[in-house]
Amino acid sequence: MAEKRTEFESLGGNNLDGIGGNAKKITYTAEDGSKKSIQIDCGMKFSEKALTGVDNYIAPLECDDLLITHAHADHIAGIIHHIQMNPERPLNIYADKFTHEFMFAEMTKQGLPLDNMPTFHDVKDGEKFMVNGFEVEPVPVTHSAPGAIAFVVESPDGTRLMDMGDFKTTPVELGKGWEDARMAGVFAKGIDVCFCDSTSTTSKEVTPSYEAVTKGFKKILRENPNAQMMVGTIARSAQQMMADVIAVAEYAKETGTKPRTFILDGASLVQVNNALNKSGLSMTKACYERTGVHVKILDAKSPEARAVPPQERIYMVTGTQGEEMAAMARVSRGENRNIRPSRTCPNLCVNQQAVIPAGDNQAIVDEMMLALRDQGWKTMIPERGAPFVEGETYYVSGHGRAGDMEKVADIAAKNSPADRRCTFIGIHGDETQTHATEEIFKSKGEKVEHITNAQKVVVSKGEVQVSPTIGKASRIAVIDDNDDFMNPDFRYIKQAFNPVSKKWEDVKKIDYEKILVAKNDRGGKGGHGGKKKGNRRHRDMNPALMQKMQKAR
Repeated sequence: MAEKRTEFESLGGNNLDGIGGNAKKITYTAEDGSKKSIQIDCGMKFSEKALTGVDNYIAPLECDDLLITHAHADHIAGIIHHIQMNPERPLNIYADKFTHEFMFAEMTKQGLPLDNMPTFHDVKDGEKFMVNGFEVEPVPVTHSAPGAIAFVVESPDGTRLMDMGDFKTTPVELGKGWEDARMAGVFAKGIDVCFCDSTSTTSKEVTPSYEAVTKGFKKILRENPNAQMMVGTIARSAQQMMADVIAVAEYAKETGTKPRTFILDGASLVQVNNALNKSGLSMTKACYERTGVHVKILDAKSPEARAVPPQERIYMVTGTQGEEMAAMARVSRGENRNIRPSRTCPNLCVNQQAVIPAGDNQAIVDEMMLALRDQGWKTMIPERGAPFVEGETYYVSGHGRAGDMEKVADIAAKNSPADRRCTFIGIHGDETQTHATEEIFKSKGEKVEHITNAQKVVVSKGEVQVSPTIGKASRIAVIDDNDDFMNPDFRYIKQAFNPVSKKWEDVKKIDYEKILVAKNDRGGKGGHGGKKKGNRRHRDMNPALMQKMQKAR
């Protein structure tokens, strides 16, 4: 007879360098040797194609049942590629309603036929469900993306594991988020191993709340009462936009003035807003319930948006890092048909994201902001690492810092059963970040272990052990030979990590039948090799930059 055990394996995300490509597998082995598994997330790790020849890397997909923590690309973007490689696979996805709606819209936009869509199952706070023999409990947490959740997974032998996903320990402005009492109740039931987001734990203190963004944005409104405004944001990180909406409502209430109107310029912003509305997280409704003030949110292409006086407009735009085809860069070049500097009032551009230090990005953003100033826009952009003044800022990260991890450790220490101490392990980070997380818990007297990709955490008879060998981590390299986001031609190569040479090595090319329908090539068929060269090329976001942007969210 086999020994009953539960194993947690990092399939991706616990990288020796950089962050991204998050994926984890939980496996239960019964006494008869039979196994059952589920997977958490299946994300993308971005690459600098000029250096590697690869657009990005995706984590393995080893299970048909997927739990999704939130809607950011480093947790979900690998899924559509796996569907294309194996379109008959019966995937089941368990996610928050917003994450579900966003993923469905994103897959549709990328050309995935309805017949190949995974089956989505909406999960709710505290409503336990069974997946392949595992009992799963979703627990809301705070992140920049709405609908972020941690998962408590209990295997058939009673082992309880918690994947925290991406989180920080302050409240959200939209939907449900972190609550100390809720997390205390989770630890009170006993958690054997807790896996914690490590992205920002090399920074001290607690990551500020979105309330600080509301205060900071109100200050900007007070200082620029008559300006047409353009605000750069990251579309999926809608918690920050919600903080801006509340700021507008509170400012209007405090001053007795008409609230400004938000105008969304960018397909991804409209997509996120639609997903929020479909999932019952309307920003307009949530703002009214909190403040009693109705704030309009419009599509820039709508006739109603064009009728709004310039001094009442707040354009929300994509392109905080100078991405060539994004709305803000097109405004800077005079190519955006929806947004022009006003001649009747001042113009203010607030880039609500600090410059991510990667490649030539600082120069690109500087050039964009200079071009905007030459057009008559006053510009603002947060300084990376600058201290917060009296709880005011206009940008915060969605990841917890060292102080957030200390708070988790305190909650666990006060509430965990005396005979069931939790072991903490850092995930979602490189070696520096995950070790920093574990040192925080160790300093608070908690038990810690450490893993990298392909290592397993084994829980058997109540004992927690980490497999002694790393083994061969695997991933899939994704190459778009068209370099054309309108009509991509993907090539997939399976790679394995050689622990001796410490290098990734190609294993095999993956043949497939193309099912994604290109935007400018409807009805085209024929996997790799049946390509049609597109003629629209662009400098999309620097892939190395996108990898580093995970820290900023």
